[in-house]
Amino acid sequence: MVKLEIGPGYSKKNRGYTFNPHYCPGYDVIYLDINPPDFKCSRSIWIVADAHSLPFRDDSIDEIFASHLIEHLENPLQFLKECRRVLRRGGMVTVVTPNFLSMNAYLDPDHKHVFNFVKLRWLVSSLFPRKLRLLFKLILLFLSDNLTVMGEKV
Repeated sequence: MVKLEIGPGYSKKNRGYTFNPHYCPGYDVIYLDINPPDFKCSRSIWIVADAHSLPFRDDSIDEIFASHLIEHLENPLQFLKECRRVLRRGGMVTVVTPNFLSMNAYLDPDHKHVFNFVKLRWLVSSLFPRKLRLLFKLILLFLSDNLTVMGEKV
């Protein structure tokens, strides 16, 4: 099983975002960010690349996790299309972003987008099955600080 974490952070020395991975470093995890880390990443692979154009073959990744990344991207839909392209059938993608009702959505001047239910639903609707969109809608009813989208490639 190959896991891809996009945007885990790359700095422990206040240069960029602090490295805060979702997945524990291991041989089955690939970390991808726009800059190389300023620390040694043992037992895992680090790739410097743009999330708009993932450097992987079609249907090659089992699981993708991207936390607090999509709001920084110029083209969030292109990023989601790339996720769908590289996911294997049955693969899962999880995207976490600040809720538009949270102050976290507005504090970072590098945020290019603020997401609410309607905007995320529009982005997700063409890429993920209807039953997962319903799950997404139910999760959003709780209006937490973060919005989480999970989708399975079918």
